[in-house]
Amino acid sequence: MPKIQPHNASDLQDPWLHWFLYGDSGSGKTTAAASFPRPLFLVPQNERSITTLAGQNIDYMEITGQSGPLNESGDSGGLDAVISALQSTYNADPEKFPWDTIVVESISHYVDLVQEEMTSGNTRPMEQRHWGLLAAHIRNVQTRLRSMEVHVVYTALAAVKQDDGGAIVGGPLIPGQSAVKLPSACDVIGYCEAPSSAKKPVYTIHFRRKGHYFARSRFRGMPAAVPHFSFDAVQPYLKGDRKSTT
Repeated sequence: MPKIQPHNASDLQDPWLHWFLYGDSGSGKTTAAASFPRPLFLVPQNERSITTLAGQNIDYMEITGQSGPLNESGDSGGLDAVISALQSTYNADPEKFPWDTIVVESISHYVDLVQEEMTSGNTRPMEQRHWGLLAAHIRNVQTRLRSMEVHVVYTALAAVKQDDGGAIVGGPLIPGQSAVKLPSACDVIGYCEAPSSAKKPVYTIHFRRKGHYFARSRFRGMPAAVPHFSFDAVQPYLKGDRKSTT
């Protein structure tokens, strides 16, 4: 019988993190994600948030749904095909992979595309098996992206609902168990607060619960909130000494 040799958490120095950022439309999610090093945005064709970054030197690909091949130009296709192409490029030579961050923008809109595929353009209702397939697909996407040494940023819209006890609960606008399981598997969950009507709005990301909305970080010392977020501003908190906070 082989000798047991467990890993030791003190050896963890992995700088490649998975982030989940959610909030109302216009709350700064796209701008925050663009501040990560060398990002590639994967943007559902029914989501035009990439126009926020017009004129900036940022790569993006259009996602047409779950299935479907890359087009001849290699700049759009189904998410499965796009991730396969990214994995192939990465595995060929990780040192030459041209991006340090992959942004899935946004999961809320992407799920709408997948539901349209599963229901033939919303002409049929989503069946129980469809919800199971959707949840399995989202898990598979996360697993495949985690196989590459890059930062991954998921964005989503925010929503509120009543729980079984009648309390108001805030969270990402994603159906089913994925609304809990996808963010819970990330290292950082940030709630992005929409700016007020002030002349100089302050875009803020909260890393601890804000009102009805949950948020947390696995890093000790991470600020509870960061106005005008940028990756560089929080990078000093993202090394060693992790501790989950809520």
